Amino acid sequence: MDYPRLSFWFLFILNFLVSLTTPQSEFRFNRCSKSGNYTTNSTYARNLNALLSSIPTSSDLNSDGFFNASIGKNPNQVYAIGLCRGDLMVSSCRSCLNDTVQAITQECPNQKEASRGYDNCMLRFSNRNILGSMDDGFLYLGWNEINATNEGDVLGNIQFNNVLANLLLNLRDQAAAGSLRKYAADVVNYTSLWMIYATEQCTPDISEMDCGRCLDMAIADVFTYCTGRVSPAYMHSACKLQKPEEKLEPLEFNFDSIALFA
Repeated sequence: MDYPRLSFWFLFILNFLVSLTTPQSEFRFNRCSKSGNYTTNSTYARNLNALLSSIPTSSDLNSDGFFNASIGKNPNQVYAIGLCRGDLMVSSCRSCLNDTVQAITQECPNQKEASRGYDNCMLRFSNRNILGSMDDGFLYLGWNEINATNEGDVLGNIQFNNVLANLLLNLRDQAAAGSLRKYAADVVNYTSLWMIYATEQCTPDISEMDCGRCLDMAIADVFTYCTGRVSPAYMHSACKLQKPEEKLEPLEFNFDSIALFA
């Protein structure tokens, strides 16, 4: 079940549905903006195609899994931002963004602004400068229908929520104050048989304060709409929050430079 809300790329994805054994990244959302259209073979179309085609092979992805660039001049200038999960292998990052580029141009063939997101990566383009922007807001909130605890177990729900809240707040602080990657992940024991794993991440182009604000909104919405649910997922234009049912697959980035993703 998804909770619909119109907002844009505050890239905060709280996603609890990624499994260790899942080979492909789970699709979350696609948004085609109504802010304006372009025509085929126009200058804007050529600029957009050139910029999007450069993303999967960009050297920027080697360091922190983040891409931002622009091409052209007004009124045909195009801006694009791409972000991969903070611990994703470079090859997986490139593959995810390549698939996203192909899909977003098919789903939004003439829109000057659009965004698309998966568990492993997100992509956004626009005819306005979107670097460091948090004004597009919420993009996706979803969850598994299964409850983490029995609905009638009041004490169990309180205990679960307390453990989860402490985990998410700690990850928020780590992600916001961390390195350029702005990514954080951790696991805590809930019972002797059950551990809770979560990740939080912000786009590297926003400040520590804005990252914290974005993640605060994500955490608040998760507890408002997903209380007791397994595997909620939240995405914003500048941050994302994820709580998979299992730990995410290992990645090959330099972990010395990683900050938790909120």
